[in-house]
This record gives sequence, C-alpha cells and structure tokens, in this order.
Amino acid sequence: MARFLEVAGSIDATPNTTLRGNVLGTFQANVGIWQILARQGQIPPENLDSSWQEVIKPFVKVRSSPQLYDAGRTSLAEVLRAATGKSGASQDEIIELLAGPQQTAPDEKRMHQEVANRIRAVMDGQRLVSLDTLMALGQGLNEKARGKPVEDGLLNLAGQLREFEMPRPIFTSSERTEWAAGIYNNRHTDLQMRTDLTKVIKGPASRLQIEEARGQLASFLRDTLVGLNYAYYEPPGAQALHNNPLFVRSHDFSAETVGGMKTLWQAPQLFGEGSPAGGGAHLVGSLADLPYVLSEMEQDFIAPENVQALIWRELVPGLLTSAVLPRWWDVSRNELHAVTLYQRAGEELLEAAAGNEELLAKVMAVLSERMAPQTAEQIERSVRAHRVAEVLPRVMPADTFYLALEFRNRYPSDTNAFGTAGQQLDVLSRQYPQEVGWERLSQHFGVPHPTLAQTYARELINVGPFPAFSGYSSRLLAESWDSGNLYWARLADEVGYSPAALNRLVPELTRRMVEKIFATDFEDWPALLRAMRETGDEFRQGKIASTLVNQAASQP
Repeated sequence: MARFLEVAGSIDATPNTTLRGNVLGTFQANVGIWQILARQGQIPPENLDSSWQEVIKPFVKVRSSPQLYDAGRTSLAEVLRAATGKSGASQDEIIELLAGPQQTAPDEKRMHQEVANRIRAVMDGQRLVSLDTLMALGQGLNEKARGKPVEDGLLNLAGQLREFEMPRPIFTSSERTEWAAGIYNNRHTDLQMRTDLTKVIKGPASRLQIEEARGQLASFLRDTLVGLNYAYYEPPGAQALHNNPLFVRSHDFSAETVGGMKTLWQAPQLFGEGSPAGGGAHLVGSLADLPYVLSEMEQDFIAPENVQALIWRELVPGLLTSAVLPRWWDVSRNELHAVTLYQRAGEELLEAAAGNEELLAKVMAVLSERMAPQTAEQIERSVRAHRVAEVLPRVMPADTFYLALEFRNRYPSDTNAFGTAGQQLDVLSRQYPQEVGWERLSQHFGVPHPTLAQTYARELINVGPFPAFSGYSSRLLAESWDSGNLYWARLADEVGYSPAALNRLVPELTRRMVEKIFATDFEDWPALLRAMRETGDEFRQGKIASTLVNQAASQP
C-alpha cells in the first residue's frame, strides 16, 4: 500500500496534463489486468504481493512519453510473468489469458473461445492499434537508435497508426464554442491523428528524434490497455462499445474536458451524452468501479418489456455487474448440483413444515433472519394453512438456499425433515465436503459488494434485501440481491448444461430479467423476483436456452 501511494503521488505530480492523463490510464489499465488475472486464480496466491509490487514500480517518476512507453511495457511484462512465467505474449495470447484459464473439455473450450471472441470484437469495434504492432514499432525504433538497419515491415506497421480516422465534424469550431463551451476537447485523438513515424523510420534521424517517435507510441499503448479492461467488463447487449469507436480513446483520465473535477482517482463519470457538439459521450475519471459504470451507461439501451415500467436506475447496473464480473471456469458439476439441491431442500423444509408446528418454528427462526417481519408472517400463515405451493414462488432462491444450509447446521439430527433433495445433498456433502461447502459456494456463486463491503470479491452474505429508494440505497439493494446467480445455476443444472455455460447464460438471463422488471412502487422489490421467475419460465420452455446454446455451439 505504501508503494502504491508513492506511485500515485508521483503520477499526480506530473506537470504536463496530457502526459499525466496517459500515465494514469496506462498505470490503471495494467493494474486492472493484474486484478482480473488475480481474481481468476491465474496468478498464484503466493505471488500476489510480489507481482503487485513489480507491476506498479515502473511508474515511479515518469516524466516523459518515452519513459511512459517503457514503463507501460515493463509493467505489462510483469503482469504476464506473474500469470504465465513469461514476460512476453501476443495480443491474442493476452486476450486468451483474460478470457480465463485454459479448458480441456470440448464444450468448455468452445465457451472459452466465445468469451475471447467477445473481447476481440470490442477491440476491433474501438479500432485500437494492436499490442503486437506497438511492441514491434518500439523494438524497431530501439534497433534504429543502435544503428541497425530498419526491417522492411516496420513502415507497414507505422502505417497502422494512421488507419484510424476521426469522423467528419458536423459542427464548425465556432458552433462548438457556442454550444459546447468548456466540454469539447479531443486533444488526445488529435495528437494521435498527427502521429507519423514514417519519416523517422525511412530517413536519417537523430537519437532524440527516434526517442520522441517512440514516445508517440505511449498514447496508443494506453488506449489498447484500457480497451482490454473495457472489453473484459462488456455488459450483455452492449451498444456503445460496438457503435462508438471513440469511446475508449475519449476516456479522460486527467479531466481535460471537465473543469473543476478533483476526484480523478475515484469512479469515472459519464459526460457528453446527447451532446454531439461536445464530442459525444465519454468517461472522466479513473478505471475504478468500471464494471458498474459501463453497466450504468448501457442500461439506457435496454428496452423494458412493459410500457412505463418502474425500475430503480442505480439497481440495474448493480445487477448487470453481478452477472458480468463472475467467471465460472473453476466451478465443478458437483458444486452446480449442490446449489440446486440446497434450493430444493429448502423448499422441502417448507413443505414438511405444513402441519408440523415444531418444524415450522425452526424453519421460521432461520428465515426470519433474512426477511422483513411482515414477509415472514405472511409466509408462516401460508405454510400453516397448507398453501405452500402458493408461497414458494414468492420465496427468493437465496432464502431457500440459506434455509437448507443453516437448518443443517443448527439441527443436524433432524434429517427426517428433508425429502429426496436433502438426502442427496447429505450424500454429496459426505463425498465432497470441501467442494460443496459453504466457503467455496459463497466464493463461486456470490456477488461483488463494491459499495457494501468495498470489494469486488464475490460472497454470499446473510442479509435481506435493503430498502430501494434511489442512489446509494439502490446500489445496496442490488448488492444484497444474491438470488440471481443461484437461480441461474439451478436452471443450468436442471437442463444439464456444464458450469462453463454460465459464462454465457448468466449475463444474458440477467439482461432478460431486467427487461421484465415492472415495479409498482419504490418499495416493490419483489418485482425483481417476479421478473426472475418469468425469465426462468422462458428458459425452461426453451424460448431463451435454444438461442443461447446454439450461438455458443456455433463459435469456432
């Protein structure tokens, strides 16, 4: 932490605003890639601290663009060394690495390839220069500075820097000044448009000219590294990332486009939406909380199924983040089936409690810890009246999951209260105690809590839904909603999909659920449950599953 603060202070002290923005972007992008690989278990736990130190160390006292280019390369090499043991990799290899650990089963390989292809699609849509090109140009310029002959292909690579073109402006300079004063600034892209390395490569050049040419690669390197972070956290059905090729390039790390913004290390904010004279939508700030911010932007492209549907604005990005951030490569079929059995066993307890007051008291003692008193009372009355079939659709999957889990812990001798699912769960737990234990299931099927716990680590927490009003409280509602991943996992298990299929199913089913949300008032959080159940019904009927699986199977 002390080293991080030292590096951050050094970056903040960079006097040149444009250079400071490029340093911030490159530094945070490499840290973001390290974070992804660490979370996916591709960096060994014993190497986390040392690799973190090595990744951030190159950015101390960067005061020029050539220094930044070197720092970005060195830092990325340390990320790769920590994850693969090698300091070099092509862009395709890095994308494969970000897509997740290598898989062996055919269906898992197909899903891994699909995830990698989605990352490539975003990179292509943003017209970002390949890392391979940037590294080769840097190496070629280094060799030219040492007096070695220039390879023939280097000129072609330099031409790739100029393949990107800004769209033709629809406003004159005076019109932009009048209608978008103070918010239009495309200095970053303007400098890239003027980049031309061909003269330095073809003709004689001094060491200083070669050094300056190498420094011009730094802004392109920043954009490509930032683009990998954007692509990894792409929300389901994303539009901006595929239809606005300036979006990544326009990320303003140093607040050149917005005056008076002081929180550059905090979560970015969206500026310029709906203002073409102001250069279009772009993020201003850091890469912190990027999954939520991208989802917040993309939620406006999701059309509700119901006219005038009431949806909490801060809730939807949280739901999408909980679906996008998890990866499911390390989940076994036993874990997937255990999640199903826990939910079924909880339902069996409610059914068995009808007509059994002693059991009902034990069941409600567990459920009351997660429910509002009014909700718990309604469920108790329904069970006592033998209307369990009516009440089960109104009980959240996380509640039945927790009911079975906690009942087994508190009353281990009451095995007769369970039915078939509970008995199967007992057998599975005895055979694979670590694999289907609470700690592992919580880690794999939980949701991140960036607001509630200040971490993107996944965890199942024993709390009921928070009240939904707006702003901060709606984010808490999303982070306390842990039924989604549990329910989608159950659906996948019941249909017979592999755990790897969750990498496709969870984001798409969550998006479909969002389309179905139709709350009646600000406190109608059960609207989430209704939307989730409706989505599950469509899945079971094959209206969603066939499309998703066929698309996944068609990937090369």
